[in-house]
Amino acid sequence: MSKQTVMKSCSLFRGFSESGMAMMEKIARERKIPANTPIFVEDMVAESMFIVVLGVVRLSIRPADGQDQILEKLAPGEAFGELSLLIGGHRMVTATAETDCDVLEISRRDFAKLQKQRPQVCLKLMISIVNQFGQKVFACKDHLKPLILTQIGK
Repeated sequence: MSKQTVMKSCSLFRGFSESGMAMMEKIARERKIPANTPIFVEDMVAESMFIVVLGVVRLSIRPADGQDQILEKLAPGEAFGELSLLIGGHRMVTATAETDCDVLEISRRDFAKLQKQRPQVCLKLMISIVNQFGQKVFACKDHLKPLILTQIGK
């Protein structure tokens, strides 16, 4: 499967022009990850986002009791780690190749370089990332309300 086909199937790139897609393809690097290999782990410095090309990626967290909890399994065309392009920081989850996987990686460094050359393309991706993140937060609103209330002291 070509980079372009995979990236076009990813919801983050919906509505991108051909030239915009071509620019993003240039900074996307192909990686092969063997089954049961971590792609990144919780608290690791966040330096890249990924798109699944082939295989299954498992996202999990490790609560204080030490038993991994699976959050989600991602299939081809799905992105993960995308907030790293916007805010960096540290990973909130662990991503593991559940099967042999091919992924596309877009590094924060390459994204920053592209921002200087083609800010409009990067802005489009940034808006898409923020929209998706907002949808995920909204979907979790009932779980977040008690946490928010404890933070504001009510």
